[in-house]
Amino acid sequence: MNSGTPVNTILILAANPKGTSRLRLDEELREIKNGLRQSKGRDQFKIELAAAVRYRDIHREIMYFQPQIVHFSGHGSGQKGLVFEDEIGQEKLVDAEALAGLFELFAEHVKCVLLNACFSEIQAKAIAQHIDYVIGMSKEIGDKAAIEFAVGFYDALGAGKSVEYAHKLGCRVIRAAGIPESLTPKLLSKNQLWTENANTTPPFFADSVAEPQFTSSTSNIKQETQTQVNYTQPQDLLASENWKQANVEKMEVFLSYSSNDEPLRKELEKSLSILESQSIIKIWYESKIAPGKNKKIEIDQHLNSAPIILLLISRNFLSSVYHLNYEVKRAMERREDEGTLVIPVLLSSIAGWQSFKIGGFQLGDLQPLPKNGKFVTDRRYWKSQNEAFVTIAEEFAEEIGKLSGELP
Repeated sequence: MNSGTPVNTILILAANPKGTSRLRLDEELREIKNGLRQSKGRDQFKIELAAAVRYRDIHREIMYFQPQIVHFSGHGSGQKGLVFEDEIGQEKLVDAEALAGLFELFAEHVKCVLLNACFSEIQAKAIAQHIDYVIGMSKEIGDKAAIEFAVGFYDALGAGKSVEYAHKLGCRVIRAAGIPESLTPKLLSKNQLWTENANTTPPFFADSVAEPQFTSSTSNIKQETQTQVNYTQPQDLLASENWKQANVEKMEVFLSYSSNDEPLRKELEKSLSILESQSIIKIWYESKIAPGKNKKIEIDQHLNSAPIILLLISRNFLSSVYHLNYEVKRAMERREDEGTLVIPVLLSSIAGWQSFKIGGFQLGDLQPLPKNGKFVTDRRYWKSQNEAFVTIAEEFAEEIGKLSGELP
């Protein structure tokens, strides 16, 4: 090792408590080590391992090793947190707020955190408030996919690539392996957690870069949400932290809308109330977030789990940078990757709404409600707004019946 070469320490925190499914942590570590040993930047990295990590070991190991990269390998449990061990090797959950508080104290030297655990996106978002780059998993991720991602990620860093590039390569290695989880790892950055540029993609840096880049200002936030669960009842799914599948069982409907359209949103909800009263659907929207809850986390959880997303089209909605670049973009990604039902609901007139392009799609590619393409507020067509909303409710009920298998 050249004395003048800066060394980046990778601290791997591994936990697989008693009573949890066994993970291939040794294989993951071996693949990371082998990849870095063969890289041209092998002298720039040092790997330190902390196994059977207890909750109180997190800060101790980080303080001792002073790493630039912290890699957690283990289990995640959604909102409840990441799974570490207690004093007797049993499961001990550490939630997003606690982890964010710890990493805030180590932000001076920790530049990247990789949470290679199921449903760890919630913790990643919290940590990304303080750390330059954080990667979390938007869904359950299998051992094979987790290992393939780690291989691609560290191979890229070893070649002197940026964190964005490394994330992208990790995802593509998953895909190359034939595993349908290539969009599960989600990259977040401290400065652009909620980027306003929906078309920004990570830059590709020249192979001659001498060390991993932690300063690029762009990130590509993509996800894939897919889960395989054997439970059949919503209450069992919720108890097991499989909130996404529980939302499918309850047929949750996510309303994406502008707050300026609140009166029309309320009328739509009234028109769909009979479906909700019969427990056929469960409507969710931003105003349902309880006081004290993290708004970003709550929206993200429901946006990534609801099997049905309604886009409430209006001038207010389509002029919102946030809605177009995050909620609509994410809805279209889920439609492509998972078959999520995404339906534009035409509230107030806006010319050319069909031509709004999100990624490789145009809004006009989707069949709207009402199916006649007439906006709710179009007095030239509807006798009243109530007539329009009744039509929307009837047509939506037909789609729900098809989705649940009750209609052909």
